[in-house]
Amino acid sequence: MKRRNQALDALFLDRDGTLIVERGFLADPLGVRLSPGAAPRLAALEGVKLFVVTNQSGLARGLLTWPQVEAVNAEVGRRLSRYRVQVEEFLVCPHHPDGAVPELARRCRCRKPGTLLHERALRAHGLDPRRCAAIGDKVEDVAAGLSLGMRAVHVLSGHGREHRARVVAGHPEALLAPTLAVALDLLTT
Repeated sequence: MKRRNQALDALFLDRDGTLIVERGFLADPLGVRLSPGAAPRLAALEGVKLFVVTNQSGLARGLLTWPQVEAVNAEVGRRLSRYRVQVEEFLVCPHHPDGAVPELARRCRCRKPGTLLHERALRAHGLDPRRCAAIGDKVEDVAAGLSLGMRAVHVLSGHGREHRARVVAGHPEALLAPTLAVALDLLTT
C-alpha cells in the first residue's frame, strides 16, 4: 500500500553502495544488484521524487565509458520499475582531479560533496531542500545533502563502515542506518 509522506518531497540517493550493492567501477549492467529490501520500501512512497546522484570517477580515470555508465543506470531503472519505482533523473559527475582523461580531469562543483547536480534538480523540479533527504554510504553523500539543508542518512552498506568516523566527526547531525531500507523507514515513519 502506498503512503504519502507529508514531510518528504524528494530523495537524493547515492548509487553504488547505497541503492545498489557496491561492485567497484561497475561497467556491466549484469552486475547490478539492488540494495536488499529497498525497492519495496521505495515503492510504498507516494509523491516522493527519486534522484540518483553518483560520482563516477571511473569516467575521468579512463576505467569506464559513458555508454557503460548509462547502461548500468538504465538497468537500475529497469529493476526499480519492476516495483513501480521511477527514477526522476540519474545525476552523474564524471570528473576527478586525478583523472587520466584530460577533459574530465578537473575539480568541479558537481562531484559530491559539491552540490551543483542537487541544486539543478531542486531548481528544475521546484523542490525545497528542507523537504528533501540525502542518503549515502560516504561522507561526501551526507555532506552534500546537509550543506543544502536536507536531512541526511549515512548507511553502513558499501563504504559506510570505513566512512563512519568521518561522518560522526564532521556531520554528527546525520542519521545512521545499517541499510537503505532502514534509512527509508527512519525518514518516512
